[in-house]
Amino acid sequence: MQKTKKMFIFKAIISLMTLVAISQALNEEKYWLISCKLTGCSFAFSSCMNCFGERACKSCISLSKPECSVCADDIYNKDDLETINGNQYLICDSFDPIQSTICHFYCRGQFAQSGECVVENGLPICKCSSQSGSITNPSTLSSQQTLTTTNHSITTPSTLSSQQTLTTTKQSTQTTNKPAASFNGNVKLNVSINSYYQRILPLPNGDLVRGSYSNLIEIWDMQQGVIKRNLSSDYSKPWVFGLLSNGDLVAGYLSSQTLLIWDLKTVDSEPLKKIIQTSENFYCLTILKNDDLAIGQSSNSYDIVIRNSQDGSIKKKLIGHQGIVYQIIELDNGNLVSCSNDGVIRVWNVTSGFSSYKRFYTPVISIALLKNAINCIAFYRLDGKISIWNLETSEIRDLVVQSSIVRDNCLQVLDNGDLLSGSDDKSIQVWNPYDGALKLTTTIHKSGVHQLAISPKGNIISSSSDELIVWN
Repeated sequence: MQKTKKMFIFKAIISLMTLVAISQALNEEKYWLISCKLTGCSFAFSSCMNCFGERACKSCISLSKPECSVCADDIYNKDDLETINGNQYLICDSFDPIQSTICHFYCRGQFAQSGECVVENGLPICKCSSQSGSITNPSTLSSQQTLTTTNHSITTPSTLSSQQTLTTTKQSTQTTNKPAASFNGNVKLNVSINSYYQRILPLPNGDLVRGSYSNLIEIWDMQQGVIKRNLSSDYSKPWVFGLLSNGDLVAGYLSSQTLLIWDLKTVDSEPLKKIIQTSENFYCLTILKNDDLAIGQSSNSYDIVIRNSQDGSIKKKLIGHQGIVYQIIELDNGNLVSCSNDGVIRVWNVTSGFSSYKRFYTPVISIALLKNAINCIAFYRLDGKISIWNLETSEIRDLVVQSSIVRDNCLQVLDNGDLLSGSDDKSIQVWNPYDGALKLTTTIHKSGVHQLAISPKGNIISSSSDELIVWN
């Protein structure tokens, strides 16, 4: 009995000492609490809420506001952690918004989904939530999640430096009937046009959608190189196109800020199914996996507008760009990547509306998601550089310097992982995305290349002011 009583007293003393230490820790000014307050990093925080990994979060915060680089370093300073029962915790007060935000970034740096200041067993600590939604101690997240990542990725080629590597995924063992997209420089069909450049969209059956300055959408038979039908309406200048999962064509008309949805399967009756009046000045259109419409604008505050394709309602506005939004692509995790005339590439969480970004101080015109790589973006900016941005590590590697402008939608990725570019000097080039080696060049076009597209049949289609070319 006496022994049990002594043990109880001993445990009580240990608990009291722990509480005193925690109380002192809360009252001490943490490094990050000082540096983050002094530099006013709220804007940088709002831009980087979706960063992932310590290195990426530090880089995002520092790039968003260089004065916050000390704050970013201090957030992950292990000297600010408290050891409690053998585990290290970030101590934070849930009643202080800054400390709650720091907790979130600390956990994102540990590869957790989010963080929250909570009181557990009477202790005010930062708890990290894993992707599955369970609450996990950050000290135990790192090794387990790193092991999982390593098992699903390799780095190639082995001779490249750490800044020159791309993290690549295992090839799927599932078979597919979709022909592989490749490029060997051999022309299958060359069709002259005389109505200047218009946007194009390949269709699953091998046909091609092409816009016009009139009220017509041209549907081309690309086996014969002829227009097989026109879609006519009361609206003019169809400029942006996308295909819904049911095969319907979405077209955005410049002159009226109107979206029309066409049933391409209807031939003998009226194919126009729906008219959606908007206030957007269309520059680009991406159909998302759930059939929502992501619209990039050439003016009108440059917001990216997400609309429901069924009823046309606005579901979300992604606010941040300050110039023309040239392209929008969707990642496997549902995030969006956009590039703009404002010199910024943004990675958007569509649900929250928050974005992380990279600023280059020169327009970023074209982007493409690399194949065989985990969240790696190829992009072209107006200073002539084609570069690779690894979204996971936040590393950027300049691949090559182009002597001629690469326009929007003029970067494509082939099925073997090579990067295809078309430019104003009439050339189409194939690049190795790992070492920047030029593998092939062709200059068959009579004028600058304005768009590259990959057909569902695996053919590359290029468009200029003078011709449409289908490549073998």
